[in-house]
Amino acid sequence: MFVHERGQLPSSGTEQSAGEARPIPRWGLRQFTTEAREAIRAALPDEVWVEATILSVAQASSGYTLDLIEPDSQNFSTSAQLRGYLPSAVAEQLVAATGEPLEVTAVRGSNAWVRIRPTFHPSRHLQAAISDLEPVPALGILDQVREETRLRLIEDGVFCRQRQLPEPIDILRIGIIHPERSAGYADVRCELERMERTGIATSVSFPASFEGSRTRHSLCAALKQARDVALGEGLDVLLVVRGGGHSVGLASLVFEDVARLICTFPVPVITGLGHATDHTLLDEIAWRSADTPSKAIGLVLDLIRSRAEQVMIDYRVIRKVVDNCLSQQAQHLKSLREQLLRSGATCLQEQEHQIEGGQQAAITCRVFLRSRLDANRQDLERLFRELIGVSHGFCHSFGQDAGPIGLFQLSLEREGRELERMKCEITCLLKHALEQADLTLQGLHREIRAFSIEGTLERGFALALDQNCCPIRHLSQLSSAVTLMIAGGSVHVRRDDATAPNS
Repeated sequence: MFVHERGQLPSSGTEQSAGEARPIPRWGLRQFTTEAREAIRAALPDEVWVEATILSVAQASSGYTLDLIEPDSQNFSTSAQLRGYLPSAVAEQLVAATGEPLEVTAVRGSNAWVRIRPTFHPSRHLQAAISDLEPVPALGILDQVREETRLRLIEDGVFCRQRQLPEPIDILRIGIIHPERSAGYADVRCELERMERTGIATSVSFPASFEGSRTRHSLCAALKQARDVALGEGLDVLLVVRGGGHSVGLASLVFEDVARLICTFPVPVITGLGHATDHTLLDEIAWRSADTPSKAIGLVLDLIRSRAEQVMIDYRVIRKVVDNCLSQQAQHLKSLREQLLRSGATCLQEQEHQIEGGQQAAITCRVFLRSRLDANRQDLERLFRELIGVSHGFCHSFGQDAGPIGLFQLSLEREGRELERMKCEITCLLKHALEQADLTLQGLHREIRAFSIEGTLERGFALALDQNCCPIRHLSQLSSAVTLMIAGGSVHVRRDDATAPNS
């Protein structure tokens, strides 16, 4: 039997004009069901979550047959009905994922969200292959579970533990628990990627399921993994975002194991679950909560921005205090320098007076020695004249060589030795006095040099010069270009407007 291509009708052998009516095709029943199957495959998604009432459950060879219905309140005969097949392997997976026994036959007559894959059978027509099943608890049951969880957390003293955590000092590493594919997380991911590109912070992703029977188990696993990372490599904040979806997907967020992991998490947790109208137990126990994922990442950005602003304020305050201290110390050093210069000048004058006194003493000593030498010379001349008149017998008693000239030489040698001794003593005294004066001058020179510009630079200080190479004595004299003179050279710097002095 011939099956035509999609979108085309079988040709009758003659071309129809544009104004003529299109002929009604003639198909076999198998071809019709095949066309219907292809049309359903093209029009419906591969998998879809549907909300329905489970009308009946029947045991099949390797699974269960579920009759789904959505009653029409006006006309029951027009109610939507669909038969689905739940394999035994899928039922076992649901039990393993939830950790709780699941009696498929016990869900008869209850509402549930069913994840189905649409199929079309030639003889059974439209059917559904069921891959997941999430019973919808009654509103009263959810409220009861939420209240019991809240009371147990309060009794254990962990209900307000997140609210008691301090604000993070720096947010450099962000953890995020999110569905693998959701529009809300896409917006958050774009913002996180922008933060990573600019070097503000990095993020760690923990995918989890927020729909289906595996939601509770998946969220607990993601929270435990995030806790291990926070205790090991470190996290500054954790985001739990969902974004969009039906509000029934929030039912798993009321259970105690999920809430307890949030309460005892070591770092602040920020939630952004659902839309602006959604409010869950996790929003009550989290450190901060937001209506949507976009607002949750906005809270993180606000924390980073406020911290940066506070850092800038602290920087300005510290800079102002440091500038004031430096100004005070500069004034103090200036006064010390002037005082030392005055005292140094006084000491120099005193030493100069001492040196002048020493020079006068040396001159006086030299005059004295010269007068002594003149006196000695006169005595020698007198002795020489006296010796010339000595008798021959006296001269003979001293031998042939002991004449007047010999005696004169002896006396002259004795006086020469005495003069040499006195010369050595005077030389030693003058040398000692000069050495003491030199040591005193050297000490004063070192003290004065220590308070000079070169000595100040060698001790680690810097001298700021303006464009005319004149010292800058006040912050108001700062210009755009400044030369810093330090020991060993100078460096040109430019003033940063962000740190300019306040007018």
